[in-house]
Amino acid sequence: STAGASSATGASATTSSATGSGAATATGSAFAFGSGAGVVVTADAFDVKLKARLHAPRTPSHMAFDAASEFVFITLQDSSEVMAINLKTLKKEWVMPVGPTPAGIVMSPDNRYLLVAIMGEGYVEVIDWKAQKTVKKVPTDTAAHNIHPRGDGRHYFVSNRSVSGGSISLLDTQTMTVVQKYDVPGGPDDMEVRADGKELWATARFARRVQVIDLTTGTLKTSI
Repeated sequence: STAGASSATGASATTSSATGSGAATATGSAFAFGSGAGVVVTADAFDVKLKARLHAPRTPSHMAFDAASEFVFITLQDSSEVMAINLKTLKKEWVMPVGPTPAGIVMSPDNRYLLVAIMGEGYVEVIDWKAQKTVKKVPTDTAAHNIHPRGDGRHYFVSNRSVSGGSISLLDTQTMTVVQKYDVPGGPDDMEVRADGKELWATARFARRVQVIDLTTGTLKTSI
């Protein structure tokens, strides 16, 4: 099974999909999806009763919620699209094209923009989700894969999962520019910031390691 990320005020959920992810909203709706099946399944997080099953080709990957938990947004990796689901109707609201092989997706701190990591070309696509319009493409590095908050309400880390090396970029969401980049070998993937904000921990998919970055010096501290 895979542990799912939670919305800002919701509890985390666990899904049993062999190849997929899950997340829970503050309202108690859990979302689990299998990438191979190309479906999004919604269920009640407390009594685990199925609410809806939505067709979501091709390869649903990561998800994000708006601030009010009224919508969930899902990247579709193999069709290079983002899909929005209305959480009141539990129906597809819209689907829009994005860059090749979208992966990580988050909502900006001001709830205005979706930030989508585009693996196929190495940038973060900034989307005005209410207008369904791309407003900017921010270059990061090869194979931009996942996005994680710095914890200061402004900056996000972007893992660039290159097979031949790898790096992590720091994105300023007020200027929508990269303000720092850390060399992180092994194909950095998922990330977590230590509670005191001094270290960034990142899984290195191809090296099968966990890389620890000292955020004060900006250097690789250790590899586990």
